[in-house]
Amino acid sequence: MMKCALLFVVIAMSASGNPVLADPSVDDLPDLTGGVVPVVQYKHLDPFSGKDILTSVSEVEYVVRIKNQTGDPLLADSLILVVDSVLEISGKEISNRVRIEGSDGMTGDGKPFFRIPSAGKELPPYGESEPVMIRVTNPDYLRFFPPSVRVRGIRRSSEKAVKDLLETLVQKGLLSPEEAMKSLESPASGSP
Repeated sequence: MMKCALLFVVIAMSASGNPVLADPSVDDLPDLTGGVVPVVQYKHLDPFSGKDILTSVSEVEYVVRIKNQTGDPLLADSLILVVDSVLEISGKEISNRVRIEGSDGMTGDGKPFFRIPSAGKELPPYGESEPVMIRVTNPDYLRFFPPSVRVRGIRRSSEKAVKDLLETLVQKGLLSPEEAMKSLESPASGSP
């Protein structure tokens, strides 16, 4: 029994040197980055101020929010932000030379991830998430671009969303239970 349990627990070293558990369930989540847009901004710098935003500093903080452009709600508890890469201004990958601080764990391939906080059970279509703070420690004072991030999570099925909407309309008295059942059974008029 103990040997089986050890097979499922993978210990990885985070970029900060602290041991964290690799979470294989994160690797199983679908990549939503095409329809869910991550917006990465400097926490303390205004990129439109005219100042050089690629200054070599020992630590940089980023605020990341995601925008749900899918048209479907997303399950809030499933949303994960994965730091895919960090590129120096020459285009060279430097993830192994900087440290990503405060991550919630590591993916199976050793990339840090952050759980995206949410005020509700789902992120509605065209909604924006709560912010995630990513701190990059730069001991070699390299000049680099903001980290490239990917979003993983679960889209809520349209059928489930329609059922929930109808249930809400019935609870508010805007629709009778019979009308709700009828709309689920038959296609809307005018549809093929």
